Amino acid sequence: MAGPHQYPEQYARQPDELAHREGRLSDTPPWASAAAPYVHPATDVFRPRSGSFGAGLPSGLTFLAGVWLASAPFALDYAHTGWGRPGYWNDVVIGIAIAVLALVRTVSPREVPWFSVVNVVLGGWLIAAPFVLGYDAGTDAPRAVANDVVVGIVVVLLAGASAAITFRQRHRESTSPGDREPRPR
Repeated sequence: MAGPHQYPEQYARQPDELAHREGRLSDTPPWASAAAPYVHPATDVFRPRSGSFGAGLPSGLTFLAGVWLASAPFALDYAHTGWGRPGYWNDVVIGIAIAVLALVRTVSPREVPWFSVVNVVLGGWLIAAPFVLGYDAGTDAPRAVANDVVVGIVVVLLAGASAAITFRQRHRESTSPGDREPRPR
């Protein structure tokens, strides 16, 4: 008697050529018709694309800048930037928006390049916000102003680079002749 890890000889045999010729064995699965060949089409879903890492890296760093911006009012403790805490709430809301948009761009860098353009606009707002909202009224204003201007510059540069890389890659794929058609946008 065979043990749990030993198989009888009849199960270890390979199908012979005669069984194929007589039609007892088939290359098609039982649910497919005999006329249709069983072919699984190759997809390019998991194939790495050139340029995707280049656009995803700046977006990942933009995500980190957004997380920092959202947590900066707590970490730097600048609750007193003026009447109504404009620096506090501006940084929390804009930081979350930047982080979410940049995370989407990091996960799928080729799909929505305009998210990076929106992040460039939000970064520009961060540079202007201390002066537009009047952060100069509170005791914590210098920290808030410096943080907003520095993070705003970083976000503008990184999100702009991510968008430029993606748009350049898309333009190159749509104008260069290749063996595969460009992906629809």
